[in-house]
Amino acid sequence: MCRARLLRACLLSTFALLAAASLAAQPLSSSSRTTADASLPNNVVRAAMAYLGVPYVHGGDSREGLDCSGLVHRVFQETARLDLPRGVDSLFHAGTPVLRPLHIGDLLFFDTTEDAVPSVPAHVGVYIGADRFVHAASAGSKTGVIVSSLRYPYYRARFLRARRVISWRAPILPMTLTDDHTSLILADPFPSRETVTINVYSAMSGGGPMDLTLFKDGHEVLTRRIVPGAQKPSEIALAPDIGQWTVRVTRLFKGRELQRVAFRVEE
Repeated sequence: MCRARLLRACLLSTFALLAAASLAAQPLSSSSRTTADASLPNNVVRAAMAYLGVPYVHGGDSREGLDCSGLVHRVFQETARLDLPRGVDSLFHAGTPVLRPLHIGDLLFFDTTEDAVPSVPAHVGVYIGADRFVHAASAGSKTGVIVSSLRYPYYRARFLRARRVISWRAPILPMTLTDDHTSLILADPFPSRETVTINVYSAMSGGGPMDLTLFKDGHEVLTRRIVPGAQKPSEIALAPDIGQWTVRVTRLFKGRELQRVAFRVEE
């Protein structure tokens, strides 16, 4: 009896280990990666804002006190599990350089030395949209972790460059049409002023032309005739600006709505 129980326990343990190994070996689906990537910039902004009011401490890396690179280090470690370099000069060489449009989560670098021509990265902050950034200021009318504007003459004049250490998801919106009725589908957000490609596939029993209509904030901006296939999609590329967007696909002759997908475009 004891030997049988022991054998059964060993078998169950072996099956459990094999199942766990099988699951661990399975790659993440593209949708899982997409959702994670899409949420990261917003999580970075929320994490940075949570430190507002923390005092400035040179070399600080805790809620007791932070300097500018300490704030960046903590925020990205908490949200993206990135172990970014400590120090402004090292951060200045992390990630990839970007030009406008800036995206939330980008790192902004400034020359706060006395040089007449800005050239030395001496300060860093996290872009949070609408020309604003969170940073740990060591001097000025307000110090500690604060929100400042890139439109402020001092920061506008001392701005050097932005760098991106986290990526938004790939700018592709896939749609698959089926014979089943679908309600409104909410997709993850896209960054503004980057080209988004809408790929429409058809898994319907019948084919034929269809109308794809784009709406921004409830107003129609574009209608295209499409004939999507099961393997080869109909593609439409656009560079949407900030707002609420909706894609609607309808039957050409019967006018029946086949699918409607909504997504936001953010700063």
